[in-house]
Amino acid sequence: MTDEPLLRVAALSKFYGSRVGCDNVSFDLWPGEVLAVVGESGSGKTTLLNCLSTRLLPSSGSASYRMRDG
Repeated sequence: MTDEPLLRVAALSKFYGSRVGCDNVSFDLWPGEVLAVVGESGSGKTTLLNCLSTRLLPSSGSASYRMRDG
């Protein structure tokens, strides 16, 4: 087992002008864990996932991945 998460999200936010897509999201995803993103329609789930997949550039914060080769 490694001492680093597979995915580390730190203070990730996405704004569309004055509208908030997601705000200050932080979490670590470790090997073997399952993470669910849930919420009401319009709560920012798709915006968050698009930022994590690099389809959207976050307004602030970061997402970093640990690849298979370390």
